[in-house]
Amino acid sequence: MTTEKEAGPLTPAGMRAAAWLIDCLGGSWPPTRPAAGDPTAGRLAEGLEQRRLSRGTVAFRQGRMPDGVWIVRSGTLELVAGSGPDRVVIGVLTSCGVAGDAPLLLGSPAGYTARALTDVQAGFLPAEAFLAMLDSSPALTRLWLRSLARQHTRTQEVLAQTLNCSAERRVAGLLLREAHGATVRCSQTTLAGMLGLRRPTLNRVLKTFEREGLLRVGYRRVELLDTAGLTRLAGGKRRRIRNGRR
Repeated sequence: MTTEKEAGPLTPAGMRAAAWLIDCLGGSWPPTRPAAGDPTAGRLAEGLEQRRLSRGTVAFRQGRMPDGVWIVRSGTLELVAGSGPDRVVIGVLTSCGVAGDAPLLLGSPAGYTARALTDVQAGFLPAEAFLAMLDSSPALTRLWLRSLARQHTRTQEVLAQTLNCSAERRVAGLLLREAHGATVRCSQTTLAGMLGLRRPTLNRVLKTFEREGLLRVGYRRVELLDTAGLTRLAGGKRRRIRNGRR
């Protein structure tokens, strides 16, 4: 599955990685909290491994139980349900993205496949260690519940926007949600799959936004130039007139 994994005794590097994960679960971006001997970080550091996935590698498959929880440090994981003409991209995880926890908590097979879109560096908590840590640490359990609640809220927002909004609003909203440092690092095929749009439709919307100075399209990336303008569009407000065009 993985090209390389690193595990070892409790070390300063392990404590820093654990503290980083705690900030990810707490919603801090970028994660900056120092290790500082936090006992919760200590519990995480004991079980947290550092793994690398080469591009195209599957972390876990739909219909099977994950062997642990993945927390992306760098790179991109794609979450896909179905196959062939029924294939749907349900999410893309970049830094701080978490995958595999919900199936383990529910005790049911994963409803999607997690695959590395790029080379990925990630923290990995083996299933047994993950569940044992939650049983033994109320603080860690609260952090994980907060992370799951945030994911649930985001899913509800995406669903409402997908069902009720125009393609322009859906694209603007997705770009704002997926951006890190004002850049979305995904192919147009992946973005179209996440939105349930045909790629030509997505391409048309992106070109319109680019002409209006809202963004710049590059290879597997979209740079957001006017987040305020995109926010207005995502909220259903009319475009401001630019060079005689709305």
